[in-house]
Amino acid sequence: MKQIVVLLIVVFTALQCSAQFLKRNSTEFQISPVSAGFNLKKITYGDKMSFDQTFYWKKHYNSEDHEKTVYNFHSLYKRNSVIGVCVYGIDIDMMSDWFEKSKENKFRYWNKIRMGFKLLIEVNSHYLVSPWKKFYRYLNGEIYLSYLHLPHQARGDQTTKYRKGSFMLFALTSPSQQLQNLNYQKFVGYMKYKAIGSTWFKAYYHQDYGVDYMGISIEVELNKRGFNRSIVQSSRDIYRGWTIFGGMEFKLQSNHISLILGIKLDLRDH
Repeated sequence: MKQIVVLLIVVFTALQCSAQFLKRNSTEFQISPVSAGFNLKKITYGDKMSFDQTFYWKKHYNSEDHEKTVYNFHSLYKRNSVIGVCVYGIDIDMMSDWFEKSKENKFRYWNKIRMGFKLLIEVNSHYLVSPWKKFYRYLNGEIYLSYLHLPHQARGDQTTKYRKGSFMLFALTSPSQQLQNLNYQKFVGYMKYKAIGSTWFKAYYHQDYGVDYMGISIEVELNKRGFNRSIVQSSRDIYRGWTIFGGMEFKLQSNHISLILGIKLDLRDH
């Protein structure tokens, strides 16, 4: 694991020194200050701590001098008891054409679809295995799909400060999660709607190691000019700046409720 971290740092540094690459950076921290059962018993503090550091990069132009819209990315993360590395990920802009008002481009003018794949190495502190004889147990992968609908006033507009009326759908799945010789499938799904200024209202469901969670939260984008300075077409749906969020999460099997708070920073040079 240490060798992988060192390798990723070397890759990040090399890419930062190259002017031919466009870079993005996303840092997120989340924690549950307090959790309790519905009967207000079994109260715990400081649970569900997670951290994610993701670095995206892509070439500016392809061999035909057209803008490249596919991001490569790597990340380090901690999700509760799981510590992991995304060795390689790819994020694909499924509709990267320039905004046009002609009828045949109407759907592309209104919407944004992204698809991504991740190759992961994960260690769960609740289930340690031999790294030599059963290294395959550390390997995992994820695939996700996101759909974003932009309101009329934001379509193709890189100077929009607020994108009221936007809504987004997201789904992620993992082929397997191994714990105590049992295999589980991971799933994450959410929908969110920007109803007030720069505030998203979000409802989500996720299944993790056979446990079901449901939650509601509010996300507030603090940078009023978070979509400005987009020098390439494919980055116009990517926010730049701080986001704070909070909400309530329900653990369905045990009738447990948690307060969730977090903060996120998104940066890009394009």
